Amino acid sequence: MKIVSWNVNGLRAAMSKNFAEFVETVRPDVLCLQETKVPREVADSLEIPFKRKIFSCADKKGYSGTAIFSNVEPVFMGAVALEGHPEEGRITVAEFENFNLINVYVPNSQDGLKRLEYRTKSWDADFSAFVKSRKNAVVCGDLNVARTPMDVYDPKDARGCAGFTEEERADFEKMLIECDLRDVWRDSHPDEIKYTWWSYFRRARERGRGWRIDYFLVSRSLLPLVKGAELMNEVCGSDHCPIALELESE
Repeated sequence: MKIVSWNVNGLRAAMSKNFAEFVETVRPDVLCLQETKVPREVADSLEIPFKRKIFSCADKKGYSGTAIFSNVEPVFMGAVALEGHPEEGRITVAEFENFNLINVYVPNSQDGLKRLEYRTKSWDADFSAFVKSRKNAVVCGDLNVARTPMDVYDPKDARGCAGFTEEERADFEKMLIECDLRDVWRDSHPDEIKYTWWSYFRRARERGRGWRIDYFLVSRSLLPLVKGAELMNEVCGSDHCPIALELESE
């Protein structure tokens, strides 16, 4: 089973570019998208070539949002809203026979760290508790944190910025430990420097000035099923590139 995750930075914009060609070429069994920016009233009308789909849409139009598309029949698919948090469409889930897929778009702490307290004092703990409640989890998406200095092109300059604060990185490591998750791409590429997001400014992607903030995090219990993980740097169409995970078929 091939699972692909991609922050498309606007699904309708992606569909006007290379999205259809990408899906046709890669042929994922399951496709998880973040930052879809699709209003509820539009979601069901979008023609995406998968048998099943689920959207989670933000109350605010043109903002956030996640979706899962699957050609493998799931036991369950749904949108999740963490209790006490604004409806920003940040989590969609799909339960399969051997694992629970959690697709997430973690809140960005924003310029000036305006949402850092919300993220680290509220969201991170509640999301971690949700993941911990799901057995045999595969968490994927835009986690909006670079895990280590290897995951940022200029860690000295990035230190203290949104996505690379001590608080965010500590919460990320805490979730890995408490939920018994493995960063499977890093585990299989311990010394490789590769990124998943680049700013649109100053030709950052062309110059290799990126961050790795998109992940597949897999429960330790599922590691025997993991066949490989990939960062698809060659695929354009967004400020993020897709990432892929291949599991033994159910």
